[in-house]
Amino acid sequence: MSNILHFETLSSTQTYLKEHFKTLDDKTVVMADEQTAGRGRFDRKWISQPGGLYFSVLLKPTQQDFLANLTQLMALSLCQAVESYSLQPNLKWPNDVQVNGKKLCGILSETVMQNGKIACVVLGVGVNVAQTDLSHVGQPAVSLYELGVRIDTQDLLQQVLDLFFQKYEAVLSEGFSTIRSAYLERFPFLGKQIAVKNGTTALTGIAQDLSPRGTLVLQTPRGSQEILIGDLLV
Repeated sequence: MSNILHFETLSSTQTYLKEHFKTLDDKTVVMADEQTAGRGRFDRKWISQPGGLYFSVLLKPTQQDFLANLTQLMALSLCQAVESYSLQPNLKWPNDVQVNGKKLCGILSETVMQNGKIACVVLGVGVNVAQTDLSHVGQPAVSLYELGVRIDTQDLLQQVLDLFFQKYEAVLSEGFSTIRSAYLERFPFLGKQIAVKNGTTALTGIAQDLSPRGTLVLQTPRGSQEILIGDLLV
């Protein structure tokens, strides 16, 4: 289904696709065993040591109303793939995958503009697979190896891509509503006190719901507020 380009080392799979999107087909995947300049959300550095799964997917959809929900679809696909190894991962809104409160996977979405229009979307994914020491990471993190799962990164990649593209067209057409039920099953924060940080500002309240658009509905002392983007703090 997808053309997969595999590199031993790249500065960033994300950067590679953004620089070469004009000559690459829709749904091309770039995978690297190691990245020297990996990036996460809000341009944070993503340390990409050997043993992880690092890949980016090039998407050139003609329907563009629900592009923001593609990261949530990818996170859900990762969750479902990991569940097949008898683990119980959960989703941390909007697109982190955790196991036992520790980060297993992060996802980054970027758009490339051309002539004032969105030319493509590049989804970047980093999964902790075979690392044995993640103490250098700036937050609690865990690898599949540490959880007792032994898996080849290319096999995991194919599982995730299969799950992602099963729902891809539906999400493009109908948005988050097509995966909302499955996402909520893996979102354990409803009814709990949380904080959401966007930049330097943090908003505290009760996680009330996820809207049909995939946004977080937070019940605050000032009433219900819909959060479009941010980091969920628990």
